[in-house]
Amino acid sequence: MSKALKILSRPKGNAEEYGRWSVNPYIGCSHGCLYCYLKKGPSGKYLGQDHPVLKKGVLSPSHAYHLAMAEIIEHKDEIIRDGGLFFTFTSDPCLPETRRLVFRITGACIGNRATPREDVIPVTLLTKDATFCAWEYPTEDSQGAMIPPFDWMSNIGMFDPEILRDRLAIGWTLTDHDELEPHASKNAERLLVMKNLSNKGYLTWASIEPVIDFDSSFRMIQQALDAGCQHFKIGLMTEHTKVCRRGFTLGGKTFEPYDPASCLAFVQDVMQQTRDRATVYWKQSFRDFIGGTGKHRLFSDDELHKIFDDYPNAVGKDWSMFSK
Repeated sequence: MSKALKILSRPKGNAEEYGRWSVNPYIGCSHGCLYCYLKKGPSGKYLGQDHPVLKKGVLSPSHAYHLAMAEIIEHKDEIIRDGGLFFTFTSDPCLPETRRLVFRITGACIGNRATPREDVIPVTLLTKDATFCAWEYPTEDSQGAMIPPFDWMSNIGMFDPEILRDRLAIGWTLTDHDELEPHASKNAERLLVMKNLSNKGYLTWASIEPVIDFDSSFRMIQQALDAGCQHFKIGLMTEHTKVCRRGFTLGGKTFEPYDPASCLAFVQDVMQQTRDRATVYWKQSFRDFIGGTGKHRLFSDDELHKIFDDYPNAVGKDWSMFSK
């Protein structure tokens, strides 16, 4: 019988729409996002810390690495079958405090040039950081030389650049509301890094969640497309997994409630804009809001299918960037 997972987790509900296996060695984040879901609910005091710390019971980054790799190896076949690993639901994987461990685990999952392709474990990152590509990673044989992390991963004799670019997907959350993410990299900076990595052949994607307002999110989608973004996951603001239907106040500013007609128009505009350019996954929050529930049901299942899925670039929850 498998031991209880310590670093790996099996997400459920809204989180599962991002990945079926996640790696969560750290909790807490220094971005200070006013809408952060980790700060909400009874566990907010623990999960919503304003700086990343290792999970309880994890003694050091090296300890976290060995714990994570033991769990990953044990469940490797399942993880590969389910689309790989997602970093992370309890912090940001590319913060200065977290990135070294995350990249070390990523490198071990992708393997080296001798690793059979079928044994490579795909890795998906989601961040609000735009500084990690300028950060330099020291290798054991570099004699003090500093090498940018993605170049380090694909050095001759270490990682096959083609496999790295085929099995590592790097995503950014984009809201166009820097004032709600006071200590994160600016949205424009995230887009610049996305463009840089897209031009180098990496898989890039964007989480348009939460949608603060439709105009801002649509603008982010347009700019991400220009930056080479290949995939979008799009979701509404939620509270305890339910869509915020009465509007919300963040940082002293009140945002209008979502309007079903505007929401529907947004879906149609996005699908038209992304056609032949990127795939789109609409999170369940959108489907629930537009479809309605119970006596407030607005559309039948067939009608919802036409709204969200009747496009060549629309994908479902089980679709993976690595299966293209």
